[in-house]
Amino acid sequence: MLLTSTGVISRSQHQAESALLLRKIEELNKNTARLIAEAVKLIQESKQLSARVKSLETPARSIDGDG
Repeated sequence: MLLTSTGVISRSQHQAESALLLRKIEELNKNTARLIAEAVKLIQESKQLSARVKSLETPARSIDGDG
């Protein structure tokens, strides 16, 4: 038996809860890694789109300036 802040639980119950928490932590870590990878991808796409927009704006400005 183990004494916790909420009462006394059996060692097997404690082990089961610990195993469940470890699985949930692993799942959170995997999800975090996926989110980071997706964020990196979105940042790269954003930079590419920004560069494309700038390249489209530059000739338009020079044409407007010439006329």
